[in-house]
Amino acid sequence: MLPVNNIEVYTAKNIVSLEQASALISKLKEDGKKVGLCHGGFDLLHPGQIKHFESAKGLCDFLFVSITSDQFVSSRKGSGRPIFSDVLRAYMVANLKNVDYVIISNYKSGIETIKQLKPSFYIKGPDFINKNTPGINAERQTIEDLGGKMMYTHDPKLGTTEIIDYIKNKVDIEKILLCIDRDGTLIEEENWLGKEENWKSKVKLKDNFINLISFLQTKYKTRKIVVSNQAGVARNYFSCNRVEEINSYINGLLLQKGIKIDDWQYCPDVDKKFADYKKEKIQFNPDFIKDTTKRKPGDAMVLDGLKKFGENISDFSKIIVFGDRDEDAGLASNLKALYIDSKENERYEQSVRTIKMYLAIG
Repeated sequence: MLPVNNIEVYTAKNIVSLEQASALISKLKEDGKKVGLCHGGFDLLHPGQIKHFESAKGLCDFLFVSITSDQFVSSRKGSGRPIFSDVLRAYMVANLKNVDYVIISNYKSGIETIKQLKPSFYIKGPDFINKNTPGINAERQTIEDLGGKMMYTHDPKLGTTEIIDYIKNKVDIEKILLCIDRDGTLIEEENWLGKEENWKSKVKLKDNFINLISFLQTKYKTRKIVVSNQAGVARNYFSCNRVEEINSYINGLLLQKGIKIDDWQYCPDVDKKFADYKKEKIQFNPDFIKDTTKRKPGDAMVLDGLKKFGENISDFSKIIVFGDRDEDAGLASNLKALYIDSKENERYEQSVRTIKMYLAIG
């Protein structure tokens, strides 16, 4: 659900409780007025809904709209829905000229709302005319049992779900690849993190960087891949299991901040030439000494990550590499990407300006 600050300001005089609406409808009917009721989620207010209310008002003297509360929209529509909370949805609908009163209904279906309000007409869209499901049949039976009538509007259908699908699949949103170093960039630098058993106490997210990623994932469709050289495995400082355990732990911290990393890639190997040069000082694990490795500045880890999603470098309009070492700058050069040095760009505002210039968003 879209977070909104100070939601208390979204009030309207014609948003009433179910009890208040029931009393109002009873009085209006006593005065000979025809009262219509529309019921639904009415998320992401759009022209189809506005036209439906206009047509519904043409069928009655007073139009009431009951808004399904958040918990039942979510259970029916799935994750990410509703986009707007019930308070905001009620506020939007209440300010339409054809709607007289709005109620937030804390019921799974319209049946209980119909029973309590007892409107003259229960009004649905044209897609419900021939619909024959247990839910709509029960609503038809309920309004008839109360002496009311089921009515339908005849406007072209336009649904919130279809609009969301169109935005997700048809609108050309710029797609950005973010290649992110771990130690010294995503988290504060710690010499050979994982070597000590108390490594969790040493993990600290870099807040400026988290804010930067949050900005990018809000503005763009991003693919986020963490790529790190983990030669500590080859040096026998820690195991691959430890690296993956640390990655999983950091991932959990990021999720709490609203950041979802799509894939974690690391290279535990060292080059044979380097191992030979250092063999007098370091006892390397022979299993991780390779003639050819996937270490940065090579792009092999990035390509491996993209393969999991059936993607290629060419699928992205822009690429940004975040790091703090020469190997990260080299990766950016190999990918023809913008390089953001976490050591030189400690300030959030400075990094944002650099990225905005690169992405040409002003």
